[in-house]
Amino acid sequence: MPSKKLSYILWHLLVLILALGIPLVVLPSKTDPGKDPYETTRVIFTLMHIGAFYLNAYVLFPRYLLRGRAWDYVWRVVAVCVLILVVYFVTSIMFEHRKPQEMAATLVLKFFVSVMILGTATGYSYVEKMIKDQRLQKEQLRTELSFLRSQVSPHFMFNTLNSMVALARKKSDKLEPALIELSNLMHYMLYESDMEKVSLSKEMNYLQSYIDLQTLRFGNQVQILLSMQPPATERYIEPMLLIPLIENAFKHGIGLIEEPEINIALHVNEDKLSLDVKNKFNCRTNEVKDRVAGIGLANLVRRLKLLYPDRHEITAVQNGHWFNASLKIQLQTT
Repeated sequence: MPSKKLSYILWHLLVLILALGIPLVVLPSKTDPGKDPYETTRVIFTLMHIGAFYLNAYVLFPRYLLRGRAWDYVWRVVAVCVLILVVYFVTSIMFEHRKPQEMAATLVLKFFVSVMILGTATGYSYVEKMIKDQRLQKEQLRTELSFLRSQVSPHFMFNTLNSMVALARKKSDKLEPALIELSNLMHYMLYESDMEKVSLSKEMNYLQSYIDLQTLRFGNQVQILLSMQPPATERYIEPMLLIPLIENAFKHGIGLIEEPEINIALHVNEDKLSLDVKNKFNCRTNEVKDRVAGIGLANLVRRLKLLYPDRHEITAVQNGHWFNASLKIQLQTT
């Protein structure tokens, strides 16, 4: 931050030096330096324009134009231009000994120069505001995404620990391999989830570990059909973005359901990702579960809107005792 502020100050100092120096270089004095009356007028005129530039950029523009007070802004800008002309008129008479009746054309030219400089100040302020707004928007986006990710982890751990408890109660031999899978999941969540993006292959390995863990827990109680096709060329995706749909299927697809079945298909064709999750469910037992599982899905929908605006499609369809969730994402090529 200090380096940015320093570069900002140096940039403005450079502008000031150029603004003062160019007129003196382009229009050199015909007499000794410092004794040319035209030089004095040019310096005063340049200083007036510099002051007007910053007055417009940091006072008039934000105080009036940004607040919708266009008329108040316009007449103040015109007043500044007139003031500059008055000063130029007076200094020209005082230092250059020019006759007022000979200055009409020059004053018109100087007026348009002043308008152009103040217009540049307006454009500068507008661009600067746009940049600040974009930075603020990105910062707000990062903050919200960080918050949404922080919601995913506890929600996911709550459901995963239920699997561990179930195996522990059965005193199952599967508890040890289940803990190994849990360790893999925790490693991913601790070291990868804070990254902006991860490789899709890592995300798929994470999903595979979660599915393996659920397979250890439920065994033959549920039929799991899995199809995952990694991309031919590595692609990148936000971590833990796909897990809510799969987690939701296990949340609702197990229980008082006749012949429970969960189908998961994840395919990537070039830059198009497609995830289809289908599970049987019991309408009577899932009403209470919706209050908890809805957290993960609502979180997913919000993250998709922030990360892939106009580049994703998510649908959820209930057909009899089947629930089908489909997600399509247009991935970035870089």
